[in-house]
Amino acid sequence: MSRLSTAAACAWLMASASAGAQSFDEVAAKARRALESDRVDEAVSLYRQATKLRPGWSEGWWRLGTLLYDARRFPEAGAAFRHFVEVERTQPGPGFGMLGLCEFAAKRYPEALSALERGIRRGIGTNPEFNRLVLYHSGILNSKFGRWEIALLRLTLLLNETAAAHQGVPPREFLSDRELVNAFGIAALQRPWLPEEIPAAQSGVVEQAGRARMLFGLQDWPVAGEEFRKLVTEYPREPGVHYAYGVFLVKIRPEDALAEFRREIELSPGDIDSRLQIALECLRNGDYAQGRKYAAEAVALAPEYFAARIANGRLLLALDEVAPAIKELELAVKLAPESPDARLALSRAYALANRPADAARERAEFERLQKLLEAASER
Repeated sequence: MSRLSTAAACAWLMASASAGAQSFDEVAAKARRALESDRVDEAVSLYRQATKLRPGWSEGWWRLGTLLYDARRFPEAGAAFRHFVEVERTQPGPGFGMLGLCEFAAKRYPEALSALERGIRRGIGTNPEFNRLVLYHSGILNSKFGRWEIALLRLTLLLNETAAAHQGVPPREFLSDRELVNAFGIAALQRPWLPEEIPAAQSGVVEQAGRARMLFGLQDWPVAGEEFRKLVTEYPREPGVHYAYGVFLVKIRPEDALAEFRREIELSPGDIDSRLQIALECLRNGDYAQGRKYAAEAVALAPEYFAARIANGRLLLALDEVAPAIKELELAVKLAPESPDARLALSRAYALANRPADAARERAEFERLQKLLEAASER
């Protein structure tokens, strides 16, 4: 190619790029006008055109996604938000939140939970209604997949934010939110259900457990205690009831909590969490041999459950069995590399074994993970 033809080609490319940019500006302006005039179908079509012309336009993907979501076209909305989180570098958190809501509506529950949790970790913003939707759906999906502790954290955060926005409202007033009551009840009783999956025969115990656990979350101890006592009186043989009451009692009367956990084990011999609660309470009060017994039982029942390995490892350390403790805690880290508790316990074990470099490494990883966890809870 000659110098002249090369220059001509460059000029043509520059002109084409300019024309493309002008075309995008025109279409984007039309899309905004259609949106402002509530011409939804036209706005959707124009935002589709504009994002094809400029695939890195995060605002366009956001607008397109929200229009499709409001129109209940959830799979299409989800596709738009997937593009948004790919191109938005500053604040992708709300996009992950919206993507999670779209996936939930499409009944793609594992994908929904993954997106919602990523949104919470990245920060979902300050819109109260949007926060409620994200935290609520994260809570019920964590219950669905057996992550009840995280479910209760998400739901309690939602509840406390709602209470902060309605200062002066008595705690009992929040019990009128039947949707949230049921979500709390499912998590407290450790049932792998969504609220719409509650069997009719279980609706009473779920609601009563939810009322008690909500008041517990609001730290209304006297009234929460009344509701928990009502729960165990009305449903004394229902799985999960004595465990839920025990978790409450740990905060105010630990010695009575142990009796509830043992009662739960009598009713549900395969219960793991009650054993872990007893093990941890024994660790706190110095009854290491008794705690070790329950922790070992939990490990035997659920060898892949990292929390059981952590409890067992910590009790082995308390009994000066350092080498077995390290083995147990290394397995806990392998099972749950993102658990700050596992990293901290292993750091302490390495320190007792006079392995300072390994202890420092695990301590640094604990601090990194703990900061991420605190940032997610504070948003």
